[in-house]
Amino acid sequence: MKYLIIAVLSCAMFSNVSYSAENTCQIIVRFENYAAQSHQKEDLTWHGLDVDFAKALLDEAGCEYRFVSIPWGRSLKMLENGEVDLMLSVSKTAQRMRFAYFIGPQKQENIVFAMNAERSYSINTVSSLFELDAPIAIQRGAYYGSKFEKRFIEEQDTDERFIYVPDNQLKLDLLRHGRISGFLEEKYNIVYQVQNNPDFMKVTISPFVINSEPVYFAFSKTSVSKLQIKKFEKAFLNIKKSGKLAVILKKYNLE
Repeated sequence: MKYLIIAVLSCAMFSNVSYSAENTCQIIVRFENYAAQSHQKEDLTWHGLDVDFAKALLDEAGCEYRFVSIPWGRSLKMLENGEVDLMLSVSKTAQRMRFAYFIGPQKQENIVFAMNAERSYSINTVSSLFELDAPIAIQRGAYYGSKFEKRFIEEQDTDERFIYVPDNQLKLDLLRHGRISGFLEEKYNIVYQVQNNPDFMKVTISPFVINSEPVYFAFSKTSVSKLQIKKFEKAFLNIKKSGKLAVILKKYNLE
C-alpha cells in the first residue's frame, strides 16, 4: 500500500507539471522596424498595426510575450525551427502550412509596385514586371501571389530581372540610386511612408494591384502546441466578436 500511494502521488505530480508546462504561455513575436506595421521607438517600445494585433490576441489569451526584430528573409526559417513563435501579416501558402498554424485573417493585404516618381513605369499586368529595363527588388521568402510565382518560375533570366534584398531599407536605397526600377511592397506600408517619411518623397505607386488576399497570425508548429493553438483560436474569435479587431483597423484607416 505504501508503494502504491507513492506511485499515485508521483503520477499526480508529473501530471501537474505537464499540465503547467503545457499551459505556460510565453510567446516570442517577430517584428521588423518598418513603416506603420511595426516600428521601434528610441525607448525600445514597439508600436504599429501588427503590434496592436499581437497585443490584442496575446492579451486575450493570457500570454506573456517578447518582441524581437528580425528581417523577413530569416524570420520564416526561424518560425519553422521554433526560434520564434509568432509572425504577423503572413500569407497562407501550402508550403508554409507545413510548419505554421494560421489564425485569422487579420486583414487584407495588397501587393503593389513602388517606383521613382521621376522615372515611372506603366504596369498593367504581372507580366509587365518581367519586361522592365531595370531589376526589381524583392525579398527572399516573400509571397507576391500565385500569378507572380507562376510567371517567376517560367522566367529564365530571374537573376537579371530581380534583386533579392534582406530588408526594406535597402530597397529604398537601391531605388534612390537608380539601381532598380522599383520594388514590390504592401500598399499600406508605402502610403504610410510617403505621408510620414521624407525619404519617400519621390516614391509613387502603380495603380495595378499585383496580388490581394488576406494575411494571418502564423504560429510555429515546432514551438507552439495544439492545445495552445486552440486557446489562440478562441482568443481570436473573442477579439473579433468584441470589436477589438475592427477598432485596430479603424485606428489605421483600414476599416
